[in-house]
Amino acid sequence: MLRRIISTPVLRPDGTLLQTPAYDPATGFYLTANGHLDPIPDRPSAAQVEAAREFLLERFLHDFPWRSAADRANYLALLVTPLIRPFTNALSPFGMIEASMPGSGKTILAGRVGLLVGQRVLTWTDSDEELRKSITTVLSDSVGVAVFDNLTEGEMVNSAVLARLVTERTWSDRRLGTNVSSNFTNDRLWLATGNNLRTGGDMASRTVWVRLDPNCPRPEARIGFTIPNLDSWILDPVNRATVLRHVLTLVLDWTANGAPTASDVPQMRQFTRWAQYLGGFLAHHGVGDFLGNADAGRGLDEDHAEWYAFLATWRELYGGEPVTAQQLRSDAEPEYGAPDRWKGTFPTTAAGKPLTPKSLGKRLAGQKDRRGDLVLRSEVDPHTKMKLYTVERGTDSS
Repeated sequence: MLRRIISTPVLRPDGTLLQTPAYDPATGFYLTANGHLDPIPDRPSAAQVEAAREFLLERFLHDFPWRSAADRANYLALLVTPLIRPFTNALSPFGMIEASMPGSGKTILAGRVGLLVGQRVLTWTDSDEELRKSITTVLSDSVGVAVFDNLTEGEMVNSAVLARLVTERTWSDRRLGTNVSSNFTNDRLWLATGNNLRTGGDMASRTVWVRLDPNCPRPEARIGFTIPNLDSWILDPVNRATVLRHVLTLVLDWTANGAPTASDVPQMRQFTRWAQYLGGFLAHHGVGDFLGNADAGRGLDEDHAEWYAFLATWRELYGGEPVTAQQLRSDAEPEYGAPDRWKGTFPTTAAGKPLTPKSLGKRLAGQKDRRGDLVLRSEVDPHTKMKLYTVERGTDSS
């Protein structure tokens, strides 16, 4: 079966590199010819490996204003992910390439991945139906990367459809224009770019952040780059092959040394296997602090921030006293002329109205027992059979 037509070598499940143009039974891929890419040895020499590291770290990625070392490490992991996916057989998280202001280079970074393995640039939409159609279109194509480029500044990425996509190996949907349902292997890398982005819902735990901060008023006016005009430089097929050759050299050096994995990476649920392989690859090449900005990323989780503020005010108002959702909702209606006791933290609908007791109860049920500085607990009153809720400090419940 022909699964995909690709233009970039990839790592087979057995750790060898598919680099001879032809159909490959081991992967189901047909590799087209690339006249600018010379064969890469299965065991690169020490000099070749050092040259690859120097080029990628000290030239190709040198001038991007990474907010931290973790941002550079995370980007390298995303860059390599499509090339080694047949080998790792791992789901990859959603990649958020975010900057503090325009002109920082986020679109260039996202495009570099796509230029190596093929990309589809998409427009972000809050409509789950339109998002579903975009996903099906990408999976029907042979591109390796899908990029939601230039989201509205301050956009919150919170989509149940996208959250489901990145955690499932197979995507089922109708083919566009027909009533025929088809299954697609979800083996693409999904990225988004924008300024001052945030996450919400389940996307917070399914996102890896790459953050840029130029710390200057006009980042687009910067000069003195190691590779001038990188955005146009990479469009030359010869230069693109140079980047690809160095990346694959590091990949094959890693596999030649047993493809070591990392055991000290954060647990990422469905993405732990991905983190272990990419963490091992980066550690092998001396690139540290992979996923080291995870706490900073959680700080950009809008739902988490709003919920924490609500629990903190709840604890301030009630202490450890058990209350029902109905009691909470009644307390959300301040007396005429009196200040809001909840200081604007009480959960509301999209129209800005406090949630109904039923809706609030559902939200509370979905948040109980989550570990953190403040923990929501629930029990059933033996007399009224109603659910009672309390907010404990994390140290109280440890």
